[in-house]
Amino acid sequence: MALYALDWFSRNGMECSRVKAHNATFPKHTHDEYVLSANLSGIEEITLNGQTLQVNAGQITLYNPASIQSSRFDQHGAEFLSIHIPQTLLKTFNLSQNLSSHCEAPVLTEGVFTHQGLFNAICRYAQLTQHHDSEEEEQALLLLCAELFSEKVTRDAVVDKDLDRIIAFMRQHVNMKLTLNALVQVAGISKYALVRRFTAYTGLPPLQYHMQLRLCAARALLRQNQHPLDAAHRLGFYDQSHFINAFRKVMGTTPKHYASQVGSGKQKFFIT
Repeated sequence: MALYALDWFSRNGMECSRVKAHNATFPKHTHDEYVLSANLSGIEEITLNGQTLQVNAGQITLYNPASIQSSRFDQHGAEFLSIHIPQTLLKTFNLSQNLSSHCEAPVLTEGVFTHQGLFNAICRYAQLTQHHDSEEEEQALLLLCAELFSEKVTRDAVVDKDLDRIIAFMRQHVNMKLTLNALVQVAGISKYALVRRFTAYTGLPPLQYHMQLRLCAARALLRQNQHPLDAAHRLGFYDQSHFINAFRKVMGTTPKHYASQVGSGKQKFFIT
């Protein structure tokens, strides 16, 4: 398995990376941000919303925050650009351009797309992040958002208030490991009903979903220059090897390596 980032940038809440993958997999995971990727070469196989889809060179993938996805790359390898966009940014853009009267972050149509304008906008933004020109970077970001909303990519969210209440409870308790007993007290339903409904709603069983939220919180703390050991303790990971292995499965690198690379500019590092 080989997976390594050629470039990795983090600025103003945005993360941008260029990654090469060969005989590699990303297991089921989630992010707190929107994730846009442009496939530069090779083939990626993704699993999203119960479907397995193929991403060819020249195509893009789009994931909403909290969506559950996984990826696989064959022996021929692939190279792609990924941009992580904070929810607050798209929410602000949506409101400022009168695209929506809702205060919530937009829910976008997910999956695999052939969209040359958006593909070019992703590549343009990724290229400009290397030059540290704030005006050019802002312009490229606006063009990226314009392409993202150039077509009807928004959709109505599927809402289950009971399960959303459980997810809110999970977010309030990312500093500890939750149990099914604790969750059924919040949900007011049986363990069987909780596991069945929650998995159908999110794509992951509740305990695994909560782990993903804790790992998202870990990324946020590391971006705020928290030491990995401090981040682990704040989030209730008292077994360091467990924290490192869980983080590596999602991000492809260790917490220490991630913390050292975020914002470091043109650094090449292997993800092992």
